[in-house]
Amino acid sequence: MRNIFILAGAFLAVTVSSAAFAADTEITQADQTFSQEAVTLKAGDSINFTNKDSVTHNIKVLNASGDAEDKGLQKPGEVIHEKFDKAGEFKIRCAIHPKMKMTVTVQ
Repeated sequence: MRNIFILAGAFLAVTVSSAAFAADTEITQADQTFSQEAVTLKAGDSINFTNKDSVTHNIKVLNASGDAEDKGLQKPGEVIHEKFDKAGEFKIRCAIHPKMKMTVTVQ
């Protein structure tokens, strides 16, 4: 029985230490702009994009080669969670509102 508790404790320690390395950054959308024009993350970090606007938005993530991943429509109040696993520079756009732009640099 003691071995089970040791294993459970080791698993918990690994889980907690792994979670400590990843971070979530909060970016809001209001007045048809992103709350920050640029952010720098570490590989494995995430961004929570929260639509605090009264209109629908769209999150599009473009990588350095120009490939885009469309996250779909985002209604007011909705959150889109995007994890950045690879190093590089990413451009974030709203396909509905072309002036909404930001850059994410992942180290």
